[in-house]
Amino acid sequence: MQDLAKRVWFVTLSALLIFVIYEAVKTVLFPRFSAITSHFITVIVVAVMTFFVSRYALGRYSLAHAEIQRQITKTEDSNRLLAGVLATMREAVIIVDSRMRVALFNDAAAGVFSMRSTEVVGPAVTQAASATEPSESGRQSEASITAVTGLPESKRQYRLTDVTRDPAINSAFSRVLANKIPTELKVEMADRNHRSFQLNVAPLGKDLAVGIFFDITQLEKLERVRREFFANLSHELRTPLTAMLACSETLINGAVDDPANKQRFLETLHKHAVRMSRLISDISDLSAIESGQVELSLKPVMLRAAVAEVLALVESRLTDSGLSFNVSIPDNIVVQADRTRLEQILYNLIENAVKFNRPGGLVKVSAEEHDGHVIVAVEDTGVGIPASDLPRVFERLYRGDKSRSRKTEGTGLGLAIVKHLVHAHGGDLTVSSEAGHGSRFTFSLSVATQAAESTR
Repeated sequence: MQDLAKRVWFVTLSALLIFVIYEAVKTVLFPRFSAITSHFITVIVVAVMTFFVSRYALGRYSLAHAEIQRQITKTEDSNRLLAGVLATMREAVIIVDSRMRVALFNDAAAGVFSMRSTEVVGPAVTQAASATEPSESGRQSEASITAVTGLPESKRQYRLTDVTRDPAINSAFSRVLANKIPTELKVEMADRNHRSFQLNVAPLGKDLAVGIFFDITQLEKLERVRREFFANLSHELRTPLTAMLACSETLINGAVDDPANKQRFLETLHKHAVRMSRLISDISDLSAIESGQVELSLKPVMLRAAVAEVLALVESRLTDSGLSFNVSIPDNIVVQADRTRLEQILYNLIENAVKFNRPGGLVKVSAEEHDGHVIVAVEDTGVGIPASDLPRVFERLYRGDKSRSRKTEGTGLGLAIVKHLVHAHGGDLTVSSEAGHGSRFTFSLSVATQAAESTR
């Protein structure tokens, strides 16, 4: 618009100069013109000049107006795009001005910091307010916000210190606003979910700073699980390896010639070799199951017969523990399952119930049909699982009670394998327990639509 005004002024002054020259020439060359003739000619000249100047001005104005409309349309499209992007972002976005006021935030930020909006721009973009009488720097910041985002001013004000209540976040924004240098830091939210964020803050324009909060809570959890997994795996491998090394060194140093002790050392070596073999086999199975490389062959299976075979295998490996077993499964229940994998599920659950039971305790296996599914339950009368450990019992190599786990042999992968196999069958797996009162694991399978085959 300023360029248009300059052009119109230039054309007007040029026309005025031409008119002055015309009057001078007319007076010198035609001094005998009467006043009426002179004024008549002057009016005609002025009218012609006004016509052309007006047409030029109107033409330039029309072009400028069309350009303004194009820019407005482009800005509105950009605003809608910005609003949509910010609204659908999972990351929390906050823009702060030079007075440490929240100038713009999206829905994710509103959820993280419990902010409420009085005005929503586009689908879900909210711009915070300025004071009733902002200072000159405040006006400049608001102008910058509008220039950057194209969003109108809102009516609500949030100060960053009141929103986050975290000195580290406030300090990061202050440094970026002062030094115009991007920064990043890890932020721990002291809320009930104990969330972790990677905060990236960067300068935005002259008086603004934008902060993006990337939620890394799950990554932190996965990293913790990974560290615990390898720590537990090294422990599980070190225990049998240490025993095997001790036995082999003893045999090398002369015990192989001692008939009284040679058999005992060889049996110990074999025992721990079998333990390592089971651990490696379970790791291999779990890896294959998790990667989707295991294909199930679903067929009708008599559930009671499958449980009976697993119980026979478990009882054959039991020492004198005084445990008793109770099976409460109707003979006519037929499930749609992979027979081998079903027995693997049952074996791991029943073995787990045996290992963590009390001497003379009870292991109960029951099943019932419900809405086209069979709910199978494995219960024990053991020491139970603390409530704090229940959410993690299906993690690989997770042991809640470290002292108890040292006394109980096992790979620590059984429940993780059970979880993935049950899910592969399309079922659900749950656990309920109370410390000192035993545990109950339940899983569901689909009811078979055909009769089970008599042979496997």
